[in-house]
Amino acid sequence: MSRYTTIRVSVEEKQRLERLAKLAGKKSLAEALRFALTVAERELERVKIDPSKVLSSLAYARDIGETDAEKVDEYLYGVSE
Repeated sequence: MSRYTTIRVSVEEKQRLERLAKLAGKKSLAEALRFALTVAERELERVKIDPSKVLSSLAYARDIGETDAEKVDEYLYGVSE
């Protein structure tokens, strides 16, 4: 028989989990949480990047204001004529 515990989450996180359960077709929050953990583990194993390195790169991010998604290459690589 499985053992259980109680975890505390914010109301907003509970609402997100309820939304995830609905989107994923899960009948309970526990099923939705198991699903989310499985997906997260699979994705983290698939990607061989240390998440802390990605997060530390945000230190170099800056706000460039309003942008146009169609010009993403220009933003990333500069003007190409």
